[in-house]
Amino acid sequence: MTMQAILRRLVFGLDEDIEEVTDPQWSRLQTANDLLGTPYRRGLLQLLYEMSAIPRATFDTYVMAPIERYAAFVQLLPASESHHHSYPGGMLDHGLEIMCYALRIRRKHLLPAGARPEDQVSVGELWSMGILYAALLHDVSKAAVDVDILLQDGSLWRLWNGPIPGTYRVRYKSGRDYHLHAATGALFARDILGGAVLDWLYSDAVLFGQVMYSISGHMERAGIVGEIVHQADKSSVSKAMGGDLRRLDAAPKQSLQRKLIDALRHLVKSERLPLNGTKGSAVFLSEDAVWFVTPTVPRSLKTYLYEQGIPGVPADESRLYDEMLAHGLVLPNPEGLAVWSGCTVKVGEWSTSKLHLLKATPSLIWAAGDERPEAKAVVTSPDVEQSMDSSDPALETGASIGDTRNRLISDELGGNVIPAADASLPLVPQATHQRLHGETEKIGEVAHDQGDEFISWVREGIHSKKLGVNHAKAVVHVVAGSWFLVSPNIFKKYCVDRYGHDGAWEQVQIRFQKKKLHVRCPGPEKRNIVTVSVAGPSGKTSTLKGVLLSKPDILGVPPANNIYLELREGN
Repeated sequence: MTMQAILRRLVFGLDEDIEEVTDPQWSRLQTANDLLGTPYRRGLLQLLYEMSAIPRATFDTYVMAPIERYAAFVQLLPASESHHHSYPGGMLDHGLEIMCYALRIRRKHLLPAGARPEDQVSVGELWSMGILYAALLHDVSKAAVDVDILLQDGSLWRLWNGPIPGTYRVRYKSGRDYHLHAATGALFARDILGGAVLDWLYSDAVLFGQVMYSISGHMERAGIVGEIVHQADKSSVSKAMGGDLRRLDAAPKQSLQRKLIDALRHLVKSERLPLNGTKGSAVFLSEDAVWFVTPTVPRSLKTYLYEQGIPGVPADESRLYDEMLAHGLVLPNPEGLAVWSGCTVKVGEWSTSKLHLLKATPSLIWAAGDERPEAKAVVTSPDVEQSMDSSDPALETGASIGDTRNRLISDELGGNVIPAADASLPLVPQATHQRLHGETEKIGEVAHDQGDEFISWVREGIHSKKLGVNHAKAVVHVVAGSWFLVSPNIFKKYCVDRYGHDGAWEQVQIRFQKKKLHVRCPGPEKRNIVTVSVAGPSGKTSTLKGVLLSKPDILGVPPANNIYLELREGN
């Protein structure tokens, strides 16, 4: 494979040289040389060597040796069950790709930041190597905690006991913790990097700390190393999701159908779309069907595909419904349309009505052999005068989350269900979000209080590391022993995540401030926004504005203060 072909696949995701496995059940053990000997992987290694600009002997000792141990360790394991790099050998490809992306991104930075030029020259290569190691190890523990490795004698093998000893097959664990792998990466640092590499890393305490925090899930402390690895990971995932890599089912590799199926499975199985709960659930599983709340699920689906850089996703919601119906992903209602309107859903003693749902067969999400969750939901549609699941017909209908005049309002990332019973409530502007007569866009009152929803979103973002804390581009910091939320950025970020655009950020901030959980400045104005000083590496100072919580425990115990931020006196 030529270097041009290597770059073409790395950048555009073209599927030359995807590894074929002759036995779908068992994989034979291979040496590192065999695993790394495919044209694509040899090309990635050559690219790494050329970008690293270090002597071949040094490269072999400090880069190739860890990569060879990594290859022997992960063998032909996939990087995910049905998301990115979900083919045999995907973990190895993902690891090498991230290293290439990370080194390319690193070349845009002078490291360590703020150091004297002569110091940056003397330790610059060490920082490059540290970033490569963090990239290589960032997902490695998926091979230990996300899967069961079964040997031919019927026993299970755990990778903390060493490399796989013989012929094996892989089974993904049902109900696994999707955040656990991020916290356990350091388990394998010694086995893969080796003592000499760790000694070398430890010679720079700051770098060593950032690498260890990065591979242990503490991204709020991982600094520039964590930021670069995160960007590199997104690039590799986006390339894989947007390209021609093998998928698990038979749909054409480039088809929108295949991408929609993979994305839906990922969103449900990773619990980004809550299943069979009560308030706030977006997916319900009954005995014979899986039901998706509209427009919540289509909006989340489109947002996720946009984040992955997937082309060809319809911006118009009705077109997306048509695509899903045409490809058989969802089942038509009696009128031949995709949306089942006015449905009642019951889960235990909880119920709600007037929901607009998409209906699909459960096999859309759970393939044959997958462990399927309990079918707790009872879904009744007025279009069909019988229960879709009669496990508990005696339950009474609970409070409605809307009335018969709920409208579906679309925007370019999907619509939102807005109760329209009160004509005075503002609605989400359609399509282009243009301002009419200078009016400000707003989101109407919805079933849940926006202030409470915002707090829950921030809390979950901190817990899941989706919202970084105390790093350069974070919207959450710790100042004066409490949580500091950068305004308006964090409210805009919430709105984009929740509604698909940031037009309602002011309304969300007002709803949050009415909770009276933040510090108000002294003085006659009693302003809600405080100012903090930011100390830059060159000695210059700047400012950030935001809200400082008076009750930090509502988001959890905050870590140490950001040493670069200081609350201004008087404010």
